[in-house]
Formats: sequence, C-alpha cells, structure tokens
Amino acid sequence: MITERAPIWLAFVAAIALSAARAPAMEEGSVEVSEAPGAPVVEIVLTGPASNLGAIRAALASQALSAFTLRFRVAPAFDAAALFAVRASSGVALSCWIDVSDPRRAALYFTDPVADRFLVRSIELSGGFDELDRESVAQVVELSLRSLRGGARASLDREQARALVLRQAARPAGVPGQAATSGGAPGHEAPSAGASGHAAPSAGAPGQAAPSAGAPAPRRALELGAFYGVTAHSAEVGWTHGPGVRVALGESSGRQRLALDARFQYQFERRYEEPRIGLDLSTIALRAGASWLYALTPGAAPLELGARLGAGLDHVEAAPRPGSAAAPSFVPAGASASNALVLVAGAVAKLPLSRDVRLFTELFVELDPARVRYDLALEDGAETVLARYRLRPGVLLGVEL
Repeated sequence: MITERAPIWLAFVAAIALSAARAPAMEEGSVEVSEAPGAPVVEIVLTGPASNLGAIRAALASQALSAFTLRFRVAPAFDAAALFAVRASSGVALSCWIDVSDPRRAALYFTDPVADRFLVRSIELSGGFDELDRESVAQVVELSLRSLRGGARASLDREQARALVLRQAARPAGVPGQAATSGGAPGHEAPSAGASGHAAPSAGAPGQAAPSAGAPAPRRALELGAFYGVTAHSAEVGWTHGPGVRVALGESSGRQRLALDARFQYQFERRYEEPRIGLDLSTIALRAGASWLYALTPGAAPLELGARLGAGLDHVEAAPRPGSAAAPSFVPAGASASNALVLVAGAVAKLPLSRDVRLFTELFVELDPARVRYDLALEDGAETVLARYRLRPGVLLGVEL
C-alpha cells in the first residue's frame, strides 16, 4: 500500500518544487519583463518593502497595462539623478519610479527617454498597503503613462520637476496630509484621500488627478471671461444693458482666492424723448476692481462666493435731437461725450461647469459721486430733462475660463 502511493507523493512534491522555481523573484537589481509584442517598453523601478513590491508588480502586470511591455527592476532607494538621466539609446519609451518606502505615501515619477518631460504624483496610503492602495497605485500609473505617451500638455519641464522632487525629498515622512501635493504641471495635484484615508484616482483626463481633501486645486493665474450686464440708469430711460469682456489675474491660498480684474462693457444706445427735445445715449463702461472669493466645496472645480470692490469710468455719448412734437423753438445742440467716475461694490458667485469653465454672476450697486444730468437750456435758466440715478443696482451673468 505504501509502495503504491509513493509515486503519487513524489509527483506532488515535484509539482510544488517546479511551481516555486517558476515563481517570480523580486530581488534587488533583478529585471523582469512582462511582454506585449510590439508595444512600447516601459521601465518600472520599484523601491520599498519586498512584501509590497511583489503586490505592485502583480497589479501593474494586469490587463490595464497590456498596451505596454513592462520591464521591472528593484532599487534600494529612489535615485533622483537617474530620473533626470537620458535613456534615448536604451529602447525604453517611458520610465516610472514607484517608491513605497513610506507606508503612508507612494511617490511616483515618470519621464520620457530624453528626460525633458516629467510627471510627478503623490498618493496617500492606508499604512497597511491593502488592496485599495494597490489598485490606486496601479490606476495612477496607467493614467500617467498613457498621458505622458500622448503628449501630456500638463507635464513638467526639467526645472519644474527638479524643484518638486527637492520639495518632496525635504518633506517629513509619515506626517498625515503631507502627501497631498504633487504635480503634472503647476496647478495639477495628486489623488486625494477619501473617507477611509485611501487614495482615489481621478476620473478626469489621463494624467490629471483630483486635489487633496479640504482644499481646491489651484487655478491658473489668468482668467478670461465674457458676460452680459444690466444696470439701472434713470427714471426717464429705465435700464441700460449690453455685452462685455473681463480679464483677471488671481492667486489662490487654500480655499481663498484674491484677484485683480478689468472689465469692458458696451451698453446699447438708449433713446429718451419728450415733446420738446430728444436724446440718444450710448455708454462704454470701464471698470477695474479687486475681488475675494471663498470655495464652499473642495475639489478642482469648487463653488465660490465672495465680494468685489472697484471703480471706473462711464464714457457717455449724448446726441440731442428734436422732440416728438418737433417744436421749432428748441434747436438741438451738437453731439457730445463726457466721462463720469463710478464706484462699485458687489457680491460674486462662481459655479463650475467643468474643471476649467465657470459660470459667474454678480449683483452690484454703482455710485455716481457727481450725479450725471442732462439739462435743457432755456432763456431764464436751465431745466433738467434727464438725471441718472446716484445709486444704480445691476446684475451681470457670464462665463470664464
């Protein structure tokens, strides 16, 4: 009986030994290749505890990265000099460094073979490197490689990448929240921690990731917009309105944003007429101001509320003409232009339509320090026929980039 079963046990032991011999060994300096014939070669350098590196390799060699030929290598530590070295003659299309030495943060670095375009990502981890951590790292690697392969307008140049790498190297390890900052380009941040503390890859464009929890992603400094505005004018005319454009230069700090802006608006011609005299008015409104905004929601495209103070000029073209009764005793004067100083204060709201497009509105009040009037010259003096309101409410609605 024992003699008959011996070959079975021997075969079982041999099968285990053969499987162990075929199992991938992730030793320092070893190179492993996951082949995808004809696909661009990606070199992935792994740094961190050996128990984590095997899991990362298995996650990356999944179907998600089947469009690449993966070449894995293990290094004892991240080498910044290697990141900026040219590898054009190595046959490698893209290079990626994954450093999970810090149990609370994964640092990812990507570059092309000539080392002139870079992506840098930082992902918060749970500390236990669980399945969600591995999935987060794999998804960010996939998105970043595809983005860099496709041109990655959001990539960094050498100087920007070098400055960011130096900042990350100087950051204390294991401090909660310190892993939130990273870059594809200035203003692009890494995936942020969700309620469980794990990194959640962005659902946006490849290579772009969501900002850290609690703080919106910084916007670019220059903003351009177009709007349509309506403003009270006078009891005689009612309202003036017309299209305009806006340009602003701003800076974000956490949830707050300060901006200086300039606006140009053309207000369509308004006609006033009485039996004695008529008046055609058209206005060019120039405004400059400063605004303060606060993001009510986190994320790359937050809802913002704030206030604005400003001043400007109204350039008014006035063309008198005969009245409705065409009374011959009143001869219209020639057309003239005048400039009126205006002060303005308002409340501003901005609603995101996408990451880079926002709908904005402003409710405001304008003050004429010197009230604008139009007088009719009579033999015994002057008679005011039209007087603009001293306080004039208004509203505008527009879209900005």
